[in-house]
Amino acid sequence: MTGTTASIVVREARAEAEVEQALAIRRAVFVAEQGVGEALEIDGLDPSARHLLALRAGRPVGTLRVRFLERGRIAKVERVAVLAAARGQNVGAALVEAALDLARADGAVLARLHAQTIAQGFYARLGFVAYGPEFEEDGIMHVAMDLALASRRSQNREKP
Repeated sequence: MTGTTASIVVREARAEAEVEQALAIRRAVFVAEQGVGEALEIDGLDPSARHLLALRAGRPVGTLRVRFLERGRIAKVERVAVLAAARGQNVGAALVEAALDLARADGAVLARLHAQTIAQGFYARLGFVAYGPEFEEDGIMHVAMDLALASRRSQNREKP
C-alpha cells in the first residue's frame, strides 16, 4: 500500500526498522512535545495495528496507525503525528487519505478517530463528523469523529 501527494510518499511500515521510525515520530510529537507519558503513548496495541509512514525526500516526517475493530468493519485511525518541521505541508492529509484507502481496501465501512479538539477542523475538512461531548484522553481534550466509507468502486459510480 503506497500513496503519493506531491513530494510526500506514504507507505505501510512493514519492516521492524520502519515501525521503529514511526514510533520515534510519535515519541517526538506526543511524548516530547505534548507531554504524554511514554507508557500511555506506547500502549501495547502497536503489534496488532497497521502503521503508515510518510516520507518527504526519503526522510520519515509523519505516521499514524490503523486498528480494525468490530470484525474489520471499523477502521480506527490513531496516533496521527507529523514532525513540527513538516506541518502545514499536507503530510497529515496524505497520511489520513492513505489510511482511508487502506480501510476501504480491507472492507471497513466506517473510519473512526479521537481528534484532539485543536485538530477537529483538520479532520472535518477531510469529511469526518464529530459526535458526543468532548473528553480528556492522555491529558488532552478530544472529540470522537466518524467518516462513513464508500468503496472506491461506488465512489467512481457516483461521479458524473
